[in-house]
Amino acid sequence: MASITYYVSAAGSDNNPGTDRAHPFGTVNHAKEAARAAAAAGDAVTVEFLAGTYAIGVSLGGAEAQTLDLDERDNGISYVTREGAVLTGGLSIPVSAMTAVTGEARDLFRADVVDRVRCADLKKYGVPEASYAGPYPIGFTTASLYDGYVAGVNIEVFENDARMTLARYPDTGYLELAAIMDQGETPEYPEQNYWPENWKKRNPRPGTYIFDKETQKAAQTWKHTENAWIFGYLYHDWADTTVPVTIDAGHRAVTPRYVAQYGARAGAKYYFFNIPDVLDVPGEWYVDKENGILYVYPSSEESVISLSVCRDPLVSFHGARNVTLSGFTLECTANTAVVGSGTGLLLHSLYVHNVGKDAVHLSGRDILVERCEAAHTGHGGISVDGGDRATLTHGNNMIRNCYVHDYSDVAKTYTPGLSVGGVGNTIAHCEVCRTPHMAISYGGNEHLIEYNYIHEAVMYSMDAGAIYSGRDWAGHGTVIRYNILEHVGCDELHPDGIYWDDTLSGQTAYGNILIDVKKNGFLVGGGRDNVVRDNIILGESEMPIQYDDRARDGVVNNGWARAGYIDPNGGNWTQLKELNKYDAVWKERYPTLFRLRRDLDDADDPECPINPAGAVVENNVIINERAYLGEIADSVYKYSRVEGNSLYHSCEEADFDPKTLRFKHPREGFPEIPVEKIGIEKE
Repeated sequence: MASITYYVSAAGSDNNPGTDRAHPFGTVNHAKEAARAAAAAGDAVTVEFLAGTYAIGVSLGGAEAQTLDLDERDNGISYVTREGAVLTGGLSIPVSAMTAVTGEARDLFRADVVDRVRCADLKKYGVPEASYAGPYPIGFTTASLYDGYVAGVNIEVFENDARMTLARYPDTGYLELAAIMDQGETPEYPEQNYWPENWKKRNPRPGTYIFDKETQKAAQTWKHTENAWIFGYLYHDWADTTVPVTIDAGHRAVTPRYVAQYGARAGAKYYFFNIPDVLDVPGEWYVDKENGILYVYPSSEESVISLSVCRDPLVSFHGARNVTLSGFTLECTANTAVVGSGTGLLLHSLYVHNVGKDAVHLSGRDILVERCEAAHTGHGGISVDGGDRATLTHGNNMIRNCYVHDYSDVAKTYTPGLSVGGVGNTIAHCEVCRTPHMAISYGGNEHLIEYNYIHEAVMYSMDAGAIYSGRDWAGHGTVIRYNILEHVGCDELHPDGIYWDDTLSGQTAYGNILIDVKKNGFLVGGGRDNVVRDNIILGESEMPIQYDDRARDGVVNNGWARAGYIDPNGGNWTQLKELNKYDAVWKERYPTLFRLRRDLDDADDPECPINPAGAVVENNVIINERAYLGEIADSVYKYSRVEGNSLYHSCEEADFDPKTLRFKHPREGFPEIPVEKIGIEKE
């Protein structure tokens, strides 16, 4: 078996042999086909990209698109760059090549800014109309309930690598709805009051909202609102959405095209966008999609404007095995940068930024995503799924030593920096920071989340956690250990550190350090068999530990969570019944699950799943001015073990050094936390 390296360069030629740096191939497609032929002959193959920018998935004016769609023909091939090659789905246009706004188009913009706006005819550049056909809804939308709805991905525009803003009002911050005239036929309103008949109703009545008088003054000057949208947290601060609207400035009314999933409320935060009249500051843009004209208000005449004309992932895996992708910068697709499935995939030292959706979303087995950085994604960061839940077979996928920061630029909630799903996957030694919502999410069984540094997370939400999972009585086996969570939330909004939502059960957290978490260090939402021990919680959290009994309270006391647990045929009950279909390994590993009742005939039975039984909250060190543990439901004390937690008014009293995050003297009975190992490891 020979070892072959093929070289590719944007300045090369497909007539070259491609086997040395001086004579590289000229296209990605040709290099890929040559590599596949050599791999089929049994050779060990590397495709090395030389310095330069490579357009991927971009077909302008009918030209053939270069692709990195990798399947079993690419098994064992390494795609690498040692010179910082860039894979882009974008089209770049210098501002100097754009023109001033002339003719009737000048009426689109305010007279005081129109001379600073520049435009480009996208059709002349060969940009397909489908690339700029949006906007399309994001977030918690009911758009799919409406006839004629078509899903898509939104084009984005960048100036000198910085994401520009689709013309919005106000330029920063949010407005607040003054009143709700009509909720519409929303699936859920008010909070926790479900209307099942509306969940699948076609074309539900969307409702009407009222905006304030100051906004009315501005809106009465807008002449081109036929394509207006709003972005907003219309009811919950954990549920953002975008929706096209009709604006009636005279009556201060805004009517969404799609009803809000959770309804709307007075005081809800929102802003208007996709209105040319409000393009009034540098960094904003607008597309006249009927005529294919891009308008930008550049910060400088020397700038370069880039458009994410690619609507597909830059790299896609389709069952490939043992493929390496290393060293690249990936940017400027309206979609997720890297997607697909495979076995033994290695993603190493990638820098993913300025993409419309996520950085990486993979599934399979034995996948390693290592030393990668993701920033300024429209949605989230790196996600890997794998493993077989029926047999509890581990996926053995790992996200390690990755840095994910400043993400969720477009969709603001439920777009985590890192996530795993399935069974038996790991997130380790990563740093996640500066995000409006969650840092890490997971679902399934037996994951390991360890040695991660999370800071400045959940900066714009309340009912959310920096590390989050929920709603699974059978979701046993995940361990969260040796992580630092620091500065979670802000002065205005108070979220949680580690959040096990809506009776998630069988979780273990130990050796974590939580600092300045605004609401709950731990929020355990009524689940069973959860262990919270040997953690340090420092700072003025509202409640360092909250362990409620929402399921029991809902059933026994008609509490707010009643709807989710009173029906033995819904929700978590269904998950319990499905356990009987699983492999015998479940009974060996989690016998407590099979002792649980499948009914509500005796709500006081410890084996009735609504009861927070089998849990342990012990040996945690809590340091705050009140020397306050938090709120733990009486039924948790009744059915579980809560003991040995140490409460202190200050670090001095606790003999704890907040700089080194260590106790000044060995603490009997408290395992030492390996602080020096937390975070990204040095190479």
